[in-house]
Amino acid sequence: MSTIQYIASLSFAVLLAACSPPSQAPSQDSPLASDSPTGSSGTLAEISEERAFTLLTAALKEQQVDLECLSFMTESDLPADAKSASWVMTARESHRDGCGGDPDTSPMRDRYEVRSNGEVLVYDFSNDEYVEM
Repeated sequence: MSTIQYIASLSFAVLLAACSPPSQAPSQDSPLASDSPTGSSGTLAEISEERAFTLLTAALKEQQVDLECLSFMTESDLPADAKSASWVMTARESHRDGCGGDPDTSPMRDRYEVRSNGEVLVYDFSNDEYVEM
């Protein structure tokens, strides 16, 4: 899958997620509820990039972030089918029709670290660290 196709599919997934009704507190069936956050050795279990994206969008919806004009990209050199204990994802402004802005630009808005235990951290640029949302 090319980078353009990947970004387009993530953007489409975000649009679909934005059209669903807002949820209340996360339940056991929620994407934020982790079945097995740690492995037998006490280390974080590994999750796919797709699962990390699901956790990120669920956390952003909980924070009432408008996802309609955002696109997401993973900052990783891992292959598409890889798993990891955490993923770093960038939210970029999407300047398509209805979103405003120069359609030839896509400025970074935020950077997130998504951990396999469901924890989502946002990058604090001023302190150069990830912090709780």
